[in-house]
Amino acid sequence: MFRILQHTFSLLLTVHVIYSALIPVGAEEETRECREQEYKDRFGSCRPCRQCDAGQELSKECGFGYGEDARCVPCRSSRFKEDRSLQKCKPCLDCGLINRLQKGNCSTTSNAVCGECLPGYYRKTKLSGFQDMECIPCGDPPPPYEPHCSGRVNLVPLPPVVTSPRDMALAAVICSALATVLLALLVLCVIYCKRQLLEKKPSGESQPLHICWFTICLLVFSY
Repeated sequence: MFRILQHTFSLLLTVHVIYSALIPVGAEEETRECREQEYKDRFGSCRPCRQCDAGQELSKECGFGYGEDARCVPCRSSRFKEDRSLQKCKPCLDCGLINRLQKGNCSTTSNAVCGECLPGYYRKTKLSGFQDMECIPCGDPPPPYEPHCSGRVNLVPLPPVVTSPRDMALAAVICSALATVLLALLVLCVIYCKRQLLEKKPSGESQPLHICWFTICLLVFSY
């Protein structure tokens, strides 16, 4: 019985050795899925994605088995990359958008360098001591203890409301017309009431006179 088991074990070991010799070395890699920064070559093996120098990026996405034909190309306009890596080019900083002067231009290998705030702007200081990237208007009155906002020259003036002479003349004409109309109505009402007083009316017909005085008071107070 022991000899039978020994013979069976030897046979299985021989079959395993022969099977291992017949299988190609890369067969195990063919069944494995490529990782995030790997592509699969024409033989089915996973290879690391190419790293591009500063100022360059891959022409297409690479990873998880894709990107075999990806190649390094220069960064597009207004984009940069500072080191050799798998990263893509980043957009350049626009100093004008954050209200700051520009000290250095952006290139394919370096970002733009921003300087001080534009006149009339300042950077807020956080509780941690660091300052915001973006500059904000000083306003009027300016915030205290801000050197960039200490002088009147640095203030950002608000656009004044300008009234043209034509608008002023039109307003004067409208006011004069309204005053003339109200005055005419008042005169007509007084004349009408005076006639009512001169006419002899019975004591029970005093309602028009009350209406007349009410109209006069209404016109006077509205004027």
